[in-house]
Amino acid sequence: MNIFGLIIKKMNKKKIFQILTLIFLIAWFGVYLYRHFSEFRELKIVSPTYFIPLFLLFLLFLTNNGLILKYLLEPFRIKLKFKEWFGLPIITAMGNFLTPFRGGMGMRAFYLKKIHQFSYSYFLSTLAGLYVIIFLVNSLVGLLTMALLYFFYETFNILIFTIFLCFFLFLLGIVFFSPKFKETKYPFINKFINIINGWHLVKSDKKVLMSTILISGINIIIMATMMFLEFKVFGISISLLSVLFLSIVSTLGLFISITPGALGIKETIVAFVATVVDIPIPQILAVSILDRVVGIGVIFILGPIFSYILMSQKL
Repeated sequence: MNIFGLIIKKMNKKKIFQILTLIFLIAWFGVYLYRHFSEFRELKIVSPTYFIPLFLLFLLFLTNNGLILKYLLEPFRIKLKFKEWFGLPIITAMGNFLTPFRGGMGMRAFYLKKIHQFSYSYFLSTLAGLYVIIFLVNSLVGLLTMALLYFFYETFNILIFTIFLCFFLFLLGIVFFSPKFKETKYPFINKFINIINGWHLVKSDKKVLMSTILISGINIIIMATMMFLEFKVFGISISLLSVLFLSIVSTLGLFISITPGALGIKETIVAFVATVVDIPIPQILAVSILDRVVGIGVIFILGPIFSYILMSQKL
């Protein structure tokens, strides 16, 4: 067996799938760039002054993520210090960029287990609660945005509307109808029961639930504002409704985090959806790349700092 055969044999299926997906997306982008190079060449940075508010807005976005983590852990009687609730989302984001399938979450789970004795089952509960809240709020705003786009611009896409509606109804059902179960005599089954009951503990605290919903809504505004300014960097005019629609759709990349940091996934989704609001693909791809640069810049400056601060504790 040659060396390539040995390497493939040692790699697990998830890793192979992740690499193949990333290669496919890079190849697609390369071919598209080659065929539309003249369109990309026309795009120029005309307002670099917007970079400062972009970095500040992304920092505010990370701060809000930290507040969500802080509030989600309060029902479990865990009080995070500022360096923890602010630093952990940054370390998590850095880990997600470096590993596939949102591996940064594993780093967060390990830290909370070692420092706060927070069980992995309850960690999955908070993670489930976080995704439920994020996608519930985003799907609702997505439905409202599509309704407004149809009313003002007669723009509508039945497939995207159906996806948003399915997300919203399913998650709404989880919020209102998820039951609380008693533990059984089987430890393996109890792990799943603890996950369900953990989410029940989160959602039963109305103050925590409303706080996280409010912050998630603020994050939507931040994301939309960032994308609006990113278009402005290239001197491109875009309606606020269109940019809100695109920023909402981009969150679907969180749900399909196959590649590190959903690299290529988010960009592909937004590129194909941009045609719904008549945004040329080269423009949205340029904006998506700029968004990546801003995010990676902040994360990889602060990530190592907070990794040292938090991981230097006795784990």
